[in-house]
Amino acid sequence: MNPFAHRRARRRLTLLAYEALDAHEREDTLSHVEACPRCARELTGLWDLRARLDLDPLRGAEPPVPVEFLTARVQARIDDVLKRPRPVWGRWLVPLAAAAVLVLAALLPRLLPPSPAPRAAEAPEVSADALARLERTVAREQTARYLSDAGDVLVSVAAASEDCDKREGRVEVGEASARSRDLLVRRALLVESDRAEVASAAPVLDDVEHALREVAALPSCVRAVEVQRVREQVEKRQLLMKIRLMTRELEG
Repeated sequence: MNPFAHRRARRRLTLLAYEALDAHEREDTLSHVEACPRCARELTGLWDLRARLDLDPLRGAEPPVPVEFLTARVQARIDDVLKRPRPVWGRWLVPLAAAAVLVLAALLPRLLPPSPAPRAAEAPEVSADALARLERTVAREQTARYLSDAGDVLVSVAAASEDCDKREGRVEVGEASARSRDLLVRRALLVESDRAEVASAAPVLDDVEHALREVAALPSCVRAVEVQRVREQVEKRQLLMKIRLMTRELEG
């Protein structure tokens, strides 16, 4: 058995159990499962877990408005609050506080008696295993945050409705394009430093990168048909579902 093919198939088992693979990926993974008892047992367990979760009545509850549009609306409100100007008194508060700290720091040595010289602190010893676990945890958290931010961008593009040129049927996606470019830079850093720590997320990361590149290439004022094309590609590859499932797995 090819070890590389085995690892790739195992990474896809969760997505297979939730029917989040395209036809080619599903056929390739099922072919491996038929020849691998270990993966077959794991897939059976995932199917059983999914069946139990489906019995939860809360899983079928849906808000009256699609979740994607609620997410976009909340993000817009957050951005609006961050853009509001601070009150005039707030502009002077920080400089005045800084000046007071400097004056106190200058007078304090004269008011207090000299203290004995502190002993040199000993650096705590950290084992190699503990350091490795910390690096894995940080890598998984950064990757989960990257996928979550990428999902927000894709949702905002799918929900884009602000007209910038009604005569030609164009909508505004400039902010989403800029955020996509920033995320692609973060993706490059993840590839350079944390590939081994988040290997299970590699297929989803590749799909997300492809979608972000399409969004980053869009002009600020784009024809609605181009936005629709991106939306259809995201839905066809079930990318938002893959992002949610992988984010949960990384956050553990």
